[in-house]
Amino acid sequence: MERLAIPVFESRVSPVLDSCQRMVVVDIEKGCEIRRQELNLDKMSIHERIEVMARWGIRKVICAGISDVMCRFLAGKNIALVSGIAGELEKIINAYICNRLDDACFMMPGKHDKKNP
Repeated sequence: MERLAIPVFESRVSPVLDSCQRMVVVDIEKGCEIRRQELNLDKMSIHERIEVMARWGIRKVICAGISDVMCRFLAGKNIALVSGIAGELEKIINAYICNRLDDACFMMPGKHDKKNP
C-alpha cells in the first residue's frame, strides 16, 4: 500500500504546503484508491506538520508550492515530494494513479518542463 498526501484548499491543491490548513491522505493499492482521510493541520508549526505526516505514515506529498525549509524537513523524514502541481483534487488523484501527473495541464502556471524550457 502507498500512502500519499495532498494539501487542499476547497476542492483544489492548496497553493503552499507550509501554510495549508488541511491535507487529504489517500491510500492506494494495486492502482486503486482504497481509503481517503482528512488531516487537519490548522495552527501547526512546520515541525509539527512534518511529525504528524511521519506518524501517519505518509510516504509522498503532492503539492503546488513549498519552502526550501519544509522541503528539507520532508526529505529528513524520507517523505518524497512532487511539487509544482495544480488542479482539482479528484483529477490530481486520478492522474497520479494513472501515472499522468506530468501532463502539462497539472503544472503550476509558470513552471516549465526541464526538458523543454
